[in-house]
Amino acid sequence: MKRSHSMLRALAISGGLVILSSPGCFWSPELANVRHDLERQLPGASFDKNVELSLGPVMLTCARVVTSMIPGAREARPYLSGVSRVEVGVYEAHIDSLSDLHMPKRLQSLLQDGWETAVRTRDDHEAVWLLYRPDGERVKEIFVVVLNDDELVMVKARGNLERLVAAAMDEAHGRHGFLDGPGS
Repeated sequence: MKRSHSMLRALAISGGLVILSSPGCFWSPELANVRHDLERQLPGASFDKNVELSLGPVMLTCARVVTSMIPGAREARPYLSGVSRVEVGVYEAHIDSLSDLHMPKRLQSLLQDGWETAVRTRDDHEAVWLLYRPDGERVKEIFVVVLNDDELVMVKARGNLERLVAAAMDEAHGRHGFLDGPGS
């Protein structure tokens, strides 16, 4: 038993070291571009970075391995299964008003490159954009931007995302069939 605990600990430490030593995993130029577009549109606005990272296949594989060994994190595995790359940015927002806000230029340029809009909503206190890039009947990429008075959250994911979307929809509707396995 002690040997298996030592092996798990070593694997977790190794995974952490890989994450910390991998070049480029803590910055996403695409998310930074959207953040700068928002700052240009909203005079006086600023976004203090809490998290900004990009994870590729190697890092996601490490995350899958780690989540398989941690009982409380096993539920995250289905969400990670079809994802091949993910970029996440979370920023503390300092904004006076969102009343004059428009879709950031970077998101507009994605629409010209074959992306489609799934959600686009804005009021004086919150703006949400969810764009996706189809590949035939599949969802190849998604880009979510949520901005409110306190926070800016952005997620861009690439891969075979139907399972991720299905899991998110199941969870949003209080169903857990996807997480329970086939035939649920």
